[in-house]
Amino acid sequence: MTNIPNHYGYGLRNDEKPYAHKIPDGGNWRDLLEDDQRAFMKGAFYSGGEQTTYLRKMSWNEPALTITASVMAKATCHLHPTTPIERSEYMGNFNLTPQLPTNGLTVLELFCGGGLGAIGFKAAGYDIVKAMDFDKNAVKAYRHNFGDYVEQADINEIDIDSLPDTDVIFGGPPCQDFSVAGKGEGANGERGKLVFRYLEIIERKQPKAFVFENVKGLITKRHRPTFDALIERFNEIGYEISWKVLSAWDYGVAQKRERVFIVGIRKDLGITFEFPKPLEGDYQTKVLRDVIGDLPEPGVQLNDKQIAYLDRNPASVAKNRPVTMGEPSRTIPAVMSKGVPYGLFYANHDEKSYWTPKSEYTYDQANRVQSLDKPSNTFPAHHNSGQPIHPTEAPRRFTVRECLRIQSAPDTYVLPDDISLSAQYRIVGNGIASRVAWYVGRALAEQLLV
Repeated sequence: MTNIPNHYGYGLRNDEKPYAHKIPDGGNWRDLLEDDQRAFMKGAFYSGGEQTTYLRKMSWNEPALTITASVMAKATCHLHPTTPIERSEYMGNFNLTPQLPTNGLTVLELFCGGGLGAIGFKAAGYDIVKAMDFDKNAVKAYRHNFGDYVEQADINEIDIDSLPDTDVIFGGPPCQDFSVAGKGEGANGERGKLVFRYLEIIERKQPKAFVFENVKGLITKRHRPTFDALIERFNEIGYEISWKVLSAWDYGVAQKRERVFIVGIRKDLGITFEFPKPLEGDYQTKVLRDVIGDLPEPGVQLNDKQIAYLDRNPASVAKNRPVTMGEPSRTIPAVMSKGVPYGLFYANHDEKSYWTPKSEYTYDQANRVQSLDKPSNTFPAHHNSGQPIHPTEAPRRFTVRECLRIQSAPDTYVLPDDISLSAQYRIVGNGIASRVAWYVGRALAEQLLV
């Protein structure tokens, strides 16, 4: 296996395992038999209604649904396609944010997260001189990728006068209080109040322009009064406002992700921002096959304790029957041996922290397990008698690297391994799609520098 950062395989929750293999690519829990639907959804069977994000398996020929900050949650279980494809050669240089010449504009980035939005703004030619976030893991990721100008801080507590004067302020305050998936506390929530702290900083610093990003829930009926009040305040403090809901899929990103962007330009500059149109070939063209179709199946990352155990116990390595990349692996049983995933084998003896799983997945419902040497059985619309199962790939979630690519972050962006898996997924899900940030930043620079 190629050692690809952040591309480690993780399985499913125990309550998902009995059902995930029954879902066809492009399907969801509603494709299960009714008894299975009830067993999977339990008390939420009726309230789940038409919620199609539950146990949703993606297809290679569609964009991903919105990558969330809680990938491991039941309500956001988006499964990797299991239909085999002829994978293209691994590129290793995936990048949808080509570097533009320096534009001379400086940026203060607030609520910077792990820096997915910064990828786009830096590629658009901006100089980010200061970045801030409260989340220590996000700050660690940002620093790892961009440098020491990022600071972990509570934006409610910072001295505004200590912040640098810049041409642009960029960032998206925490959105959970406005999300349709959240509690809906809006501006009354602790995180929702940060929206107005962001406004206060802009009022005091008076940059030439600002870019504000948030969830689409901010303009729903429930939160629209807050949104309208925010727009009015931006006008009052001297900014000509343009806003629009942007779908990442419209801009060359393989993800159906809608976010509200508010762009304000100081009124004395006499400019009203115009949102960019998609470049030729970008509008709703990218699908999963395009962005992750070259990635090999992921390995499994072992922790230091497991690696040390294997180093001390060569007999255990023999017991686990290491194989080379030139032969098939044996069946992976469902047991664990002394903390080591039994049946997982070294992908490379020089890099013991990465093992290659190749499961001979044999759940046989109605004797319909497939062989690669036989034509595929027909996928019925509803799987009353099971479904064809790929012989070597069990259902799984997207890896962090796959989520990063779906967010249009380049392969050069790496999350440190000492950040927990849940925190890595949260950083990716909370981020701004890099190519969308690149589009907005590029358009803003062109209009400010006319």
